Amino acid sequence: MGLSRLRTPSASRKEIPRRTCATGAFSLQGSRVFSNFVVCWLLICTTVMAETAQPSATGVGLARDSIIFYNYPLAFNPAKAKLALEEKGIKYTEKKIDLFNGQSLEPWYLKLNPAASSPTLVVGDEKIVESADIIRWADSQGAPLGGDSVDRAFVKEWLEKVDAWDGNLFAAANSSSSGAIKFGTKHKIKVAEANMKRNPDMAELYKKKIATMEAQLAEPDNREAVEQNLRQLAGLLDEAEARLSTNKFLAGDSYSAADCIFTPVIYRLFMVKKDKEFLEPRPNIQRYYDELKKRPSYKKVFGVADSGFCTAQTILPAFGKILLQKVTGKY
Repeated sequence: MGLSRLRTPSASRKEIPRRTCATGAFSLQGSRVFSNFVVCWLLICTTVMAETAQPSATGVGLARDSIIFYNYPLAFNPAKAKLALEEKGIKYTEKKIDLFNGQSLEPWYLKLNPAASSPTLVVGDEKIVESADIIRWADSQGAPLGGDSVDRAFVKEWLEKVDAWDGNLFAAANSSSSGAIKFGTKHKIKVAEANMKRNPDMAELYKKKIATMEAQLAEPDNREAVEQNLRQLAGLLDEAEARLSTNKFLAGDSYSAADCIFTPVIYRLFMVKKDKEFLEPRPNIQRYYDELKKRPSYKKVFGVADSGFCTAQTILPAFGKILLQKVTGKY
């Protein structure tokens, strides 16, 4: 990430050089720490630990056929659902729910999605809060993706298999960002505790969410859970590699819902810099992924995460809110 090493004066080569800017001096070591912190913070945002939007999700004032998609563009699970919505050409209004700064823990959203997670799809009076269920709903609108040219039984089975794999645990346990992820989760626990005090009528929902986040803090240190997670991933990749040896896509020669739910799994490998380890031995998946990246849906779903500028626009306001809450103690 780095800044190149600066030369030191010959009389003091062991000293850490300093540069002066308009706001004062800072050390090269400090700048490296800051750079590494930023990288870690970006990875937090790819896990499903936070969500940004405005409370209009209850259907009040909306047409019965209105569709609202609450999304965090850097997160893992919402990407699965958005791919399906895009591939089916379903018209929807997208609202960002910030999984990062604690917005998903605000009472209005917790009433909408008791897990305080993303994605959430609101279709009139119906609320769908699991990515796999949103994919199933989208695929049921009109003819399913791939139609009769794909193996429908495999699609159904594959959705369940991939949905059972925890991509967030994988990121927390297999990247250099584990400390930053824990920091973010601890912050959100404080936000949940403060909201619980302000909303005693929702105490049980907040207690349940706090317990979930406390479990998330401990899970990356559970070697058995981490190893099981890796075995699940290897099994998915091996099965996909075998199928792609004879098929263009996972369920046949046409794109299907099976591809919607699997694409973010591959993307996650690149995000945690594990792509060489897992994909180099699997050339069929690499060829397949190259084809997926050409699809318009891929660009719409991963465009923010692929752009450093757009990522910064997403993260920095949330980061500012977190800093303000920590300084003021008002969560």
